[in-house]
Amino acid sequence: MANTMTNAPGEAAGTEAKARKNIVARMFPWLVLLMLAALVVAPIFSLVAGSFSLSRLPNEFALDNLGFDNFYAVWIEQRIDRVIWNTTIYVIGATVFGVTTAGVLAWLVERSDMPGKTWIYAGVPLGIAVPGILHAIAWVLLLSPRSGFVNRAWMDVTGSNAPLFDIYTMGGLIFAEGLRLVPVAFLMLVPLMRSMDPAMEEAAAASGASPSRVVRRITLALLMPGVLAISIFQAITAMENFEVPGVLGMPVNLHVFSTRVYNLIDNIGSIPAFGQANAAAIFYLVIALIISFFYLRLVRSSERYSTITGKGFTPRKVPLGRWRKPALALALLFLFMTIVLPFLVLLYVSLLNYLRPPSLEAFKSFTLQNYENVFAQPRVARTLFNTIYVTLLTATTVTVVSFLISYIIVRTRFAGRYVLDMLSFLPHAIPGIVLGLALFWLFMQIDEWTGLRTFGSIYALVLGFTILFLSYAVRAMSVAMIQVHPDLEDAAKLSGAAPWRIALRVFGPLLMPTLVGIWIYVAMLSVRFISLPLILSQGGNNEVLGVMIWSLWDNGNISSVGAIGIMLMSFMFALALGLRAFGFGSQRGSAL
Repeated sequence: MANTMTNAPGEAAGTEAKARKNIVARMFPWLVLLMLAALVVAPIFSLVAGSFSLSRLPNEFALDNLGFDNFYAVWIEQRIDRVIWNTTIYVIGATVFGVTTAGVLAWLVERSDMPGKTWIYAGVPLGIAVPGILHAIAWVLLLSPRSGFVNRAWMDVTGSNAPLFDIYTMGGLIFAEGLRLVPVAFLMLVPLMRSMDPAMEEAAAASGASPSRVVRRITLALLMPGVLAISIFQAITAMENFEVPGVLGMPVNLHVFSTRVYNLIDNIGSIPAFGQANAAAIFYLVIALIISFFYLRLVRSSERYSTITGKGFTPRKVPLGRWRKPALALALLFLFMTIVLPFLVLLYVSLLNYLRPPSLEAFKSFTLQNYENVFAQPRVARTLFNTIYVTLLTATTVTVVSFLISYIIVRTRFAGRYVLDMLSFLPHAIPGIVLGLALFWLFMQIDEWTGLRTFGSIYALVLGFTILFLSYAVRAMSVAMIQVHPDLEDAAKLSGAAPWRIALRVFGPLLMPTLVGIWIYVAMLSVRFISLPLILSQGGNNEVLGVMIWSLWDNGNISSVGAIGIMLMSFMFALALGLRAFGFGSQRGSAL
């Protein structure tokens, strides 16, 4: 009797604690869903509201001062129809060039007997480590029509008054952006090439078909659904990129959507056209969402085109014969143009006391003064601290949040997991310049209502980057988590392990390559991405390296850009090598 009376309160307390845990477990997925919905929907809502606002400034927003004037001005005065046409040509051209080049390289590495394939496979993804703004600046220094090193050499040798190639053209934009798209497209195409069942190709070859005919009629046909999905993915990426059109297009008034939105709020000497920028961003966002919708539809129906079976096979290697060495030379030329050449150009200008074409006198005048000047500037130290802080905080936040979201999507029967999955992908359809403008409006309203100072803070950038990079991380994390068998988690639960302990002791070790890979990849994106910080940056308080490089380049301080660029690229190469060490690149490709 005494034992019964003694145990009763303890059992009641245990039951109550278990009930509380069950409530928390049931509520947690809903809290994550609400948090993600707020992160994604609130900026879009503020962007739409701002597009109808007729007030001069965002903090003067009023419900009684709304209208369609901004849309009219954007369509008629700003000729957004021309911007749509330029964007279409630019995106299609860069995507076709980038995916085709990546396809040739992936085929040579996976399906041919080209020598040196290991080096090509390791080298192509290193192009990710070259920030877009430095990539574009390098090509300006090489192919600017008047002062570009290549064009000056061409005109001096031939006596011509016309440049060999003008980088400030639509062709220049397509060329530079297309090269930037190759590394990620390559990482996506390699798993497709590797996993194809060669039975159909072997049957065609046995029937007397030539290797070129087999490639055209069989290989390309089997790859087409995957290639189309990758092309749409890359088109979204090209559409949202700002660096190449910003450096190469804006100086000659060759605008695409991203540069037009930025140009509307960067009018020096006059009040920025915030309302018109929001209206232009709405057109931009709608087109991006439509493209993303087709991408999702295509990916979800991709199983109809599956050719992988349960049997083991080795993909058939196509003998290149006398084309083996030319194929290797072509692959090495790509590596030189995308990695070595930009590094050498920036290294050269970083060692000059003033910009001039390469010559013996120029080499003799090399100096490290530019590096000394960079480190002597207080602005650089502050900007470097901001960049490191934003990078560490963003990479950690995205990694943790993507783990939570992926766990709910993959491991639970939560009723809203499909909505959570869609919300996690939606940020990929929001271009960085659009999200920056949306958060600009949102933070201005929050500060006006609450008296806080969210706009212009470091945490504004962290929040923006977290939203922007979440879709990449969730896709990679979900694919990796699917490969962990549920029995391991169930055994830990039966042993009485708490959820946090399961995460640390079960998922942590098994998912470590993916966790580290996501962390490094997001860190790289945080350093190289400049469109969002350009909108949200407010001087030294939250200026990061990308914004400082843009500012120095815009003011003609080319030698300092070269010095900072060399140090940044060296750091990015180190991160890229870490990323390759954990094999995250192939996981992103398989996440398609």
